[in-house]
Amino acid sequence: MISFFIYTFVIASLIVWIEHPGPFFTNSLILQKSPGEELEEWLKSFRWGGRSELKIPNKLPVYKFYTEVIDTLLFLGRKMGGNYQDALLYLREGLQLDRQFEIKLKELNLGTWLQMGMVCLLTWSFIIGSLFLVDVKVSWVNLVFIFSWQLCGFLILPFLLKYLRKKYFADIGLLWKMLYILSALSHVPLSRSEVFTLAGIKELSNIHQKTLLSLVEKLKDCCQKALQMGGSYDDEVKYIMGELRFLEKWHFDLFEKRLTVIKLGLLSLFFLPSYLAFIFLLLGDLLTLM
Repeated sequence: MISFFIYTFVIASLIVWIEHPGPFFTNSLILQKSPGEELEEWLKSFRWGGRSELKIPNKLPVYKFYTEVIDTLLFLGRKMGGNYQDALLYLREGLQLDRQFEIKLKELNLGTWLQMGMVCLLTWSFIIGSLFLVDVKVSWVNLVFIFSWQLCGFLILPFLLKYLRKKYFADIGLLWKMLYILSALSHVPLSRSEVFTLAGIKELSNIHQKTLLSLVEKLKDCCQKALQMGGSYDDEVKYIMGELRFLEKWHFDLFEKRLTVIKLGLLSLFFLPSYLAFIFLLLGDLLTLM
């Protein structure tokens, strides 16, 4: 009964905190913006001017490959002139979508941590309540073992999350970087070989994810045709970007499903056995007293 009230109280407190975070937490969120938000604000306020103005501020936020793409555009602007405001606008749209994607990932990760934390809290509130209500003695060594076993579950989770993220999204990020640079430099008076070098097309060989291999081949063919026959590759790149956006959403669904399986596995392996182990110890002590 005590564990039920504690669990209910914690859930209610979380709901109130989420709905009404309070002035301190709200101010903290306002003051502490993420690098993605800061970079987006920089893109909104930036206006393309003369070559002397195209210098990257010392405090330009570093966010994934977007900062590197901006660096490349400003470098070309200083070196060759021209206006890349349209390219920056397109980059900002991609940054907004990427930030929304990151928020969804954080929500999934936070939900996993909260569920595991709630199960752990419920287990220990039951253990503590039982020890106070029932006149039994459970060895502290057994309690330390239960706590250590649950702690192992918490320690394993970050490594699994990092592995899943790398598996499903690392190669996608590399491909996005290439496509954004290619799109931004499609009308720049540079040779195709120079553009492809700036985009890092040679790194396509480092992409081994099976679901992306078809897009890798399309991009290779697109670049080879542009080198051999000349002409614009802009339409092909925009088409590949559309396909990649679809694949990214599909990978997110796979990530969510795999995370659900991992969460159930950790709960079944580290948290449910801890709860059952204490029940077993409690019943064993009660039978001894009888």
